[in-house]
Amino acid sequence: MSNEYKTRSSRHERRSSRWAKKDFDVVEAAADQATEHLEVTPLTETRQRAARSSFSRHEAVSAPLWLYGLLTGLSVLLGLTFYAFPLWQHVATPLQSQNLYSGLAMHQGLVPYNDFYGSGGSLFYLINWLGNIGGSTWLLWLFELVALLISGILSYRLVFQQTRNQMAATIVSAFTLVTITGLARGGDTPTLFALPFALWAAGFIFRYFQEGTTDKGFIRFGMAGAFTFVIAPIMTLFFVLSGVALLIYNLLHRRVGRGFYQLLASILGILLVGYSVAYYALEEQTLYTSIEQSVLIPFSNFGLPDDLLLTLAKALVLILVFGIVTGFAQGILQLKKAGRANIWYVLLLLGIVVVTLIVIFNKSFDSSNLLAVLPYIAVFAGLGVKDSDQILLKYLQNRLFAPILAVLFVIFTPLTYHFLNHKTFSEENAVVHYLNQHAKTSDRVYAVTAGKDINLKSKRVSTIDTVPSNYPVKFTQSYDLKVEKMSDQYVVLQAGQTVPKSLEKALASHYKVANYSGEYFRIYQKK
Repeated sequence: MSNEYKTRSSRHERRSSRWAKKDFDVVEAAADQATEHLEVTPLTETRQRAARSSFSRHEAVSAPLWLYGLLTGLSVLLGLTFYAFPLWQHVATPLQSQNLYSGLAMHQGLVPYNDFYGSGGSLFYLINWLGNIGGSTWLLWLFELVALLISGILSYRLVFQQTRNQMAATIVSAFTLVTITGLARGGDTPTLFALPFALWAAGFIFRYFQEGTTDKGFIRFGMAGAFTFVIAPIMTLFFVLSGVALLIYNLLHRRVGRGFYQLLASILGILLVGYSVAYYALEEQTLYTSIEQSVLIPFSNFGLPDDLLLTLAKALVLILVFGIVTGFAQGILQLKKAGRANIWYVLLLLGIVVVTLIVIFNKSFDSSNLLAVLPYIAVFAGLGVKDSDQILLKYLQNRLFAPILAVLFVIFTPLTYHFLNHKTFSEENAVVHYLNQHAKTSDRVYAVTAGKDINLKSKRVSTIDTVPSNYPVKFTQSYDLKVEKMSDQYVVLQAGQTVPKSLEKALASHYKVANYSGEYFRIYQKK
């Protein structure tokens, strides 16, 4: 009995021992697996993130050669509508002629903001000065082509990152070139030269929210923002809203240290550009005047323009034809798929509305400033065709076939403008012929006209500039003082232009009517 009991007890102990050992082995194996997982996961995630970043960078620069050829050819064709192209310069719109005049004036010793007024940043006028080297605007036209082409390439890369589809990226980038050309309204505009920097920033922030970029890139982000500010300040709002989105995102995900590093890197990038431009501004004594005329006045001069209905009609046509409304609608539809970029998308939609209202209700309406909206809608451009089989049809449907209207707009608008104003252009040539026959090459000519075409055609600048209607009273008072000491040998008045009383008084006292008869212009010569 006792032996039997011991035998059973012994077998039970051996069985319990095996079970305990088996349980211990299971627990140990689970612990080892968990420990291995805890040790490997950070390294694995790091490698995966690095792989995604490397993959994204590789795809971003791996556009096929034929694409560069296609976008270059399309850019050249579209660039033929730019007024910096020497053959069309003589029929430039008033705003374009003023921008083109800036380069000529700087080569003859005049200083932007002090000797003539300007709404662009300091770097914009340096580009115009450099583009007029040699006495023609061929180089400036090439600068415009480069800005247009780079914008198209960056648009392609952004859409390709979203869709991983070459056809979708090609279609969107091609129509984006058309949109840029149409909104640039002749090419020589601050927003065209600032656009590549803003589109690069859009792609950079998009990759950041896809975990496809590092914090070191924020130095370049800051530099891009600074370049944008000193070319077209209105486009800087894109960087501000993107920065706010990053701030909120980092706070919500407890990335305070990372966000602080990004801020410092961005500030460093801003300073690298800012100090260089500030040195030029101090040298030319335009530091305050450039900020006042390119930033303070445009961003504080809101109200209802005198021709409100005409301005609203122009703006409505442009925002419909060039897809601003449909781009906004596409952005709303993409909010549910935004993921990490949700806050950024919301602020981009807000930015579309804010920038559009700023442009429309500025007292000096400049339709080319609507190009500042393009970086916002470019972020949503490829998302709407991401999962479509018929990409071209889907893209056109999403935009209500407005891209086709945009192509027609780009082609026929310059032709229509030239046809409607051919009599004025013809008489401008007659005025220039008279000046070339009677004036010395060193004589200054003050043209009170809608634009600066007469100055451009005659290659003669003015010592005084007409004050824009939206400028504060102190500028008018300064103008009256300058008119009293005006040394320009000739003054040209265009019919329909408002002539300040101080100028009327100066003309009556110091000038006589020249022997020129015309329908739209009158020439005065100094006594």
